[in-house]
Amino acid sequence: MTLSPPAASWRSGCARVSLCLGLLALGSTVVRAADSPVANAAKQQRWDEVRALIADHAAVDAPQADGATALHWAAYWNERSVLTLLIDAGADLDAANEYGATPLWAACANRHGDVVERLLEAGADPHRGLDAGETLLMRCAHTGDPAAIRALVRHGADLDATEPEKGQTALMRAVATGHAEITQMLLEAGASLDMRTRAVQQLRGTGERSTTSPQGSTYFDAGGFTALLFAARHGDLASARWLLDAGADVDDAGADGNSAMVLAAMSGHEQLARYLLARGADPSAAGAGYSGLHAAVLRTLPALMRDLLARGADPNLPLVKSTPVPRWTYQHIFTRREKGATPLLLAAKYLEPNMVRVLAEHGGDVLQPMDDGTTPLMAAVGLSANRSTTRRNRLIAPELVSAEWANDPLVRDTVRALLDGGADVSIDAAGPSGNTALHTAARYRFTAAANALLASGAEDDIENEAGTTAREMLDRLETGP
Repeated sequence: MTLSPPAASWRSGCARVSLCLGLLALGSTVVRAADSPVANAAKQQRWDEVRALIADHAAVDAPQADGATALHWAAYWNERSVLTLLIDAGADLDAANEYGATPLWAACANRHGDVVERLLEAGADPHRGLDAGETLLMRCAHTGDPAAIRALVRHGADLDATEPEKGQTALMRAVATGHAEITQMLLEAGASLDMRTRAVQQLRGTGERSTTSPQGSTYFDAGGFTALLFAARHGDLASARWLLDAGADVDDAGADGNSAMVLAAMSGHEQLARYLLARGADPSAAGAGYSGLHAAVLRTLPALMRDLLARGADPNLPLVKSTPVPRWTYQHIFTRREKGATPLLLAAKYLEPNMVRVLAEHGGDVLQPMDDGTTPLMAAVGLSANRSTTRRNRLIAPELVSAEWANDPLVRDTVRALLDGGADVSIDAAGPSGNTALHTAARYRFTAAANALLASGAEDDIENEAGTTAREMLDRLETGP
């Protein structure tokens, strides 16, 4: 087994101590039962039997098939009296199972801070981590036991050691698992807040899927995370406060260019994003190809949107790059098809009329199109959109997708918000295949939206490339197929 901690590294390797200690437990009782009676009894919590075996001078270090000893199990079960007996009997404090897990690691993994302290006082090695590279301090930071952290720090554990695969530290683990108290302790002990995970390039989709060419994929930068960026991703406001107070850069950005504030917004953590703004984050940061306003619209974070606009965020900044797009996803993403979209255009596409109005009031251009020529009005009625997903490109239950696309009243309200903001129906006649916003409203049976467009002067006699007018399409709606 290997330890593989990505951005959410706490799900790695031996995150479950029962896996590390007990993977071969069934075999141990069969293959080596006669060779490890003390460990077998400790595993089964037969403590009186363990005491009797110790008193009878049994081999206390006899391991089970996976290398676990009685001391591992005493630490695992938090059986401190037997733990002391085993230590006094000369048990190997640093015995390791096949993963490199020692009794000290078992105690860390199970939040047994008193056991951690007892083992360290007895001479256990505070630097002995898993063979895959996870340190004891990382494991204790993950589980969040203050007593264990204090003991390890006092005994000289390396605060800035990194695991070999991603380069994460104990501080990053504490932040990623939401243990703000541990974040504070590690910072006060001198942990570096500027260390970064390894930056890599990942081949991912862009939203332009093709079965015949690799056009719909590209390399995205990933990694390069500091502890503050972990806080942004996971919404740990308390840890973010400790990190900023310790001197972290509020505009810190990862390898993809995303600032902490934009990352918090993209992750749906409105409170933290607003806090970062209040601490001085750049409201127009867009290093990853999209801004905090784009993210606030995507994740429907109206309070953050207002904060950003109040602090001078540019409402007309275009989207210049997609996010990495999985093949099928529930995630919130931007696709390459949306290149050039302003926050207001996205609000129109996502049917967020209140957001459209606020953005227009703060200077958002209701006429500015995407790179492919799609205007906000066209986006609102769904012109050229992928109707197999939600308007936010999420793949959810088909009946929910259909219900969203059939919401004529919300389409009408969004169209009205655009028209009130100055959208001009006369310039919306050059969409794909010659379709206007009115053509598209008729095609998708958005009759209320079509009536709003007609009331604003939309021409119903313009022919698309098929020679069909919007009036003909609307007449068919009235008369039926």
